[in-house]
Amino acid sequence: MELNRILALMAFALGLLWAGPVAAQPLPLRSLTCTAGAESARAAFDLPRGELRCSGNRFGHRDLFVRTSVHFRTTALPASSGLVWQTEASDFSSMLVRFTYADGTRRLIDVDRQMAARNWFAGNRFDVPIPDEGAALVAVDTVVERPYSAATTAKARILTPARSAEMHYLRSLAYVLVIGLLILPLIYDLLFYRILRQPFVLWHLAMVSAMTCYTLLQSGLIFEFVPDLELGLRWRATALAFVLALSSAVMVVRGLIEDRLLSKRMNAALVVAALIPVVVKIIALLGGEALRITVNAWLMASLIPSAGIVAVAVAVALARGSRGARWAALGLSVLMVIGSLRLLVGLELLEFGFALEDSVFAAMVVLAIFTSLGVGDRFLALRDDRDQARTQAIRLGRMANTDGLTGLANRRAFDMVARLTNGQGLLLADIDHFKAVNDEHGHQIGDAVLCRVAAILRDELNEHPGARVYRLGGEEFAVVADASDRHELMQLAEKLRQTVASVQGITVSVDLPAVTISLGAVLGHGQLMHQAFADADAALYQAKDGGRDCSVLYIAGATKDGRGRFYDTMSRA
Repeated sequence: MELNRILALMAFALGLLWAGPVAAQPLPLRSLTCTAGAESARAAFDLPRGELRCSGNRFGHRDLFVRTSVHFRTTALPASSGLVWQTEASDFSSMLVRFTYADGTRRLIDVDRQMAARNWFAGNRFDVPIPDEGAALVAVDTVVERPYSAATTAKARILTPARSAEMHYLRSLAYVLVIGLLILPLIYDLLFYRILRQPFVLWHLAMVSAMTCYTLLQSGLIFEFVPDLELGLRWRATALAFVLALSSAVMVVRGLIEDRLLSKRMNAALVVAALIPVVVKIIALLGGEALRITVNAWLMASLIPSAGIVAVAVAVALARGSRGARWAALGLSVLMVIGSLRLLVGLELLEFGFALEDSVFAAMVVLAIFTSLGVGDRFLALRDDRDQARTQAIRLGRMANTDGLTGLANRRAFDMVARLTNGQGLLLADIDHFKAVNDEHGHQIGDAVLCRVAAILRDELNEHPGARVYRLGGEEFAVVADASDRHELMQLAEKLRQTVASVQGITVSVDLPAVTISLGAVLGHGQLMHQAFADADAALYQAKDGGRDCSVLYIAGATKDGRGRFYDTMSRA
């Protein structure tokens, strides 16, 4: 529903760009324009009209000075007491515009580069007011020094000041709307990147940022923020933003398509497709005078292989069921059509109305919206994959740290406990005469005895928050539990020993032989676990040596046994 509203708002905004009475529509001068090249402004103005080219490919002059001439014989100019001559800004060194009237009067206006910035018109154009001499305007001649785009001489037109002001206002509103629609995906990308740091999110952020910069520069709204922006800098920055937007779009497409659906060769081809326009733009910037008038044509031509590679990659991914490719195809569809038309116009193979340039902004918004939806879809897919991988890792981790027979934590988990801290105690428990159980009753019964003892220990320790029981291997178990002093620790040891001996922990479905356990205990004081284990094991050995079915506490620092250890033994009554 929101997408429908956005598209409807875009359609309304584009309608504003062409709104207005038919009678007040601008008069394009392209079909009336004759051109020629010269080595100086004087020589250009002195050229007789018979030496000017009035048809065919006449706007691609590479001369230092380019002359244009328009004569109004039968063409009706817009009715008004004043008129405005308007053309595309692009970049040039200097410009002279000469207006000729029916009474023979001529007025020459020197258009400096900053005048093009001061009198900017929304959409990379500028106005030159036509002096009102009281007589009818019969001719307009211009001499442009070092034009960097054929559009400067090819896209001149005449319109009324009222229509110019109306179109400037409406077009400015439309461009502001476009920028507003592009800012939303910027916020969207920043929020997504905080959660999922994937390169394609950054590429999408770069693409939308470049589109926003291109709209600011191409529309002329940049002059509201930087009134003194140099004309040439604006023109080059506009072309650079356009190139970066397209290159980033290629990388976004590459990121939206699932990795497994494209070969390494196709992924490399997409990277090349993203680099081609950038390389051509760099060459154009360094080419100087040799590439001055052909820069746009070369840049447009460079998009052909890039667009072809992207089209093939998207088609292959679509054939393989890519969800990301669907969003990419939807986003690129309008841009591909508009781009093809602009390419034909740039190569002067097709003439098209001024509105074609405005369609580029609509195509950019469509691309930004649909790729944003694609980013969201890809984000959800990657998040699901990540969550599944995390769940699987947790499951595998639990399996790796869990004893398969008893369900207790295993020796690997026990070894991960680095120290026995103050307020903790370690108990080592061993089932007495367990080998005899296996020999007399078989290993199946022996396993059942292990499971019963494990269940007793686990159930008894449920009343002790933070306590954990481990099966270290065979018939040996370990317990790490809170114990403030030796008496509390020994009480816990005795409780476990007595419960196992009385076979009161769980109800079993088969008769099992009665067993007892011996325990060795040690109180924690920050010692490493391997040291605590050695001390508890020594206490357990003492319990076994003392007749089994008893608990022995290890106390450090005494010398009664001659080895620096003292054993406090608690056994059956």
